[in-house]
Amino acid sequence: MLEGRILDSLAAIPPADWDACFGDPLEGHAYHLAIETAALKGFTFFYVAVYDHARLVGAAPAFLTQYDLATTIDNLHLGRAIKQVQNLIPGFLRVRLAALGSPCTEHVMLGVSEPGRTYAIVDCLLRTFEAGAKARGGRLLAIKDLSDEAPKEWAACIEDLGYGFVTGLPSSELRIDFESTDAYLSRLTPGTRRDMRRKLRSREHLRCEDVTSLRAYAPRVMALYEDTLARADMTLEELSFDYFESVLSLMPNQAICRLYFHGETLLAVNLLLHDQNTLLDKYFLMAPEGRAYNLYFVSWFDNVALCLERGLRRFQTGQAAYANKLRLGVDLIGTRMAFKHKNGLLSFGLRLIAPLVSADLSPEALRNE
Repeated sequence: MLEGRILDSLAAIPPADWDACFGDPLEGHAYHLAIETAALKGFTFFYVAVYDHARLVGAAPAFLTQYDLATTIDNLHLGRAIKQVQNLIPGFLRVRLAALGSPCTEHVMLGVSEPGRTYAIVDCLLRTFEAGAKARGGRLLAIKDLSDEAPKEWAACIEDLGYGFVTGLPSSELRIDFESTDAYLSRLTPGTRRDMRRKLRSREHLRCEDVTSLRAYAPRVMALYEDTLARADMTLEELSFDYFESVLSLMPNQAICRLYFHGETLLAVNLLLHDQNTLLDKYFLMAPEGRAYNLYFVSWFDNVALCLERGLRRFQTGQAAYANKLRLGVDLIGTRMAFKHKNGLLSFGLRLIAPLVSADLSPEALRNE
């Protein structure tokens, strides 16, 4: 018989048991414990576990935060109008959000150790999550970033429990099915190929260093993060320095932190995770001066070279900068956000405005992003 439980710390679940539910994921127990340890401002984390007697058969991370629905509206004029209303009514379109997933992962993680019982385990996960979320004051319930590649039973169960869906930002990845950077370049358009070769000449002006701790550079790292955050169109989480240090200390065999210098000036920080198959570009922090050295593209080709060196077949590249990434040959993987409100009438209303907060995934929008 399945039993759902809510846990306030991931330390209550043995790492091997948690990771077994996800097939030993790249963003596994150690990564989520690092997020918890970092104590991100404005977030409360909890965990949903499903047991069959004493055996863990299902698991998922979850969080609570105050959420501004206006941040997801692409329409500029509508967004401004809503901000004006919020100046008069501070609580307008701001709700206590409880979400299944993590603010620091691209896809929701619903761990199921027995695929033959997926629907039943996910159903128990969701019902347990809803009870725990409501007990903690969550009013808007969400499943964050359900990948189009997720098992079909996930979406079916979510829909059966009355959730609506909005289109989310796609994730992107580059398949490493070539044997050299020259072979990769040959796949790009002639114009892009010429542009990349020109940009990569900036590499000779830069020094690259891999580190296992950022303590010596803490003020500069956070200044780079603030610069990067200010350029972002939208963001859910605001990271702390402890996030970066926790990831590096708790994932010593999977985390890489690469620093880019011009002379003695730190211009960029690239936090990467890897396993035996995938390189995941978690965060790229760059000073505005880094553009003069084409650092985004230099780091991209350094990461492609790292994949080739280690035999990794997949380079996972995030949910932003689509125009550049499409030029560089990535594939896009769609995501959806599932939602419902504790108040049935408001839940119905949110379904009506869902098209306004869905991401614009037209080729023109992504290439101009």
